[in-house]
Amino acid sequence: MEGLKDKVFIVTGGGSGIGAVTVQRLLAEGARVVAAGSSPDKLARTREQAGDAADRLLTVRFDLRDADSVISLIARATDHFGRLDGVANVAAAVSADLSARDQGVDTMDPEVWAEMMKINVIGTGLVIRESLPALVSAGGGSIVNVSSLAAWQREEWLTAYASSKIALHALTRHTAHTWGKKNIRVNAVAPGVVLTENVRTGTPPEIRQALLEKTALPRLGEPEDIANMIVFLLSAEAEWITGQILSVDGGVTMRE
Repeated sequence: MEGLKDKVFIVTGGGSGIGAVTVQRLLAEGARVVAAGSSPDKLARTREQAGDAADRLLTVRFDLRDADSVISLIARATDHFGRLDGVANVAAAVSADLSARDQGVDTMDPEVWAEMMKINVIGTGLVIRESLPALVSAGGGSIVNVSSLAAWQREEWLTAYASSKIALHALTRHTAHTWGKKNIRVNAVAPGVVLTENVRTGTPPEIRQALLEKTALPRLGEPEDIANMIVFLLSAEAEWITGQILSVDGGVTMRE
């Protein structure tokens, strides 16, 4: 895609799933990439998958819940590559334990809500805050936040998660409006059900079938489907798109 070669991008959640595939897509386009995540083993696997492009990859262990860790991530990225052109905020609170405790508002656990907001909203906001000076210095750039179709669904569980994702939409629009004149574009991608490794191993076949029946297209999503949209929005080919929440969900939601 146009405008990616030799540019520098941070991908949070770059050790697995959508984030790891996004890293590989950017490397394939000739970009320089910082893959950030919480698991050293997963980051090592991302480096191994990079193959000959590993010399254009920096892996950084960080924690979205820790402001100092976020500050260090951006500093290491800019110190290593000398600039920053875009950020893909893929990392999110998706642990099985946290999700299992995320039920309806009638049984809400304030600790679960606090953790969801701290990671999905505050942590992502800190990444954006720390990235903005470097993006402005580079003459502009693109930020892509990863939301979820859960933000629009009316399910009986994942209430805190869904609330955090709709809050992410407000953060996306605020940043796009406030920083647009500095040539900073900010968008969000809202995936449907994506067959990451965790979903494949942790979701029973009958549940996957039920989810497929809600999908207009004849299959569930793959990490590549979301990574392709993220990379497009980071590229110069999307240079007049900002402030948008783009659903990539196989037609589960059909929104104007």
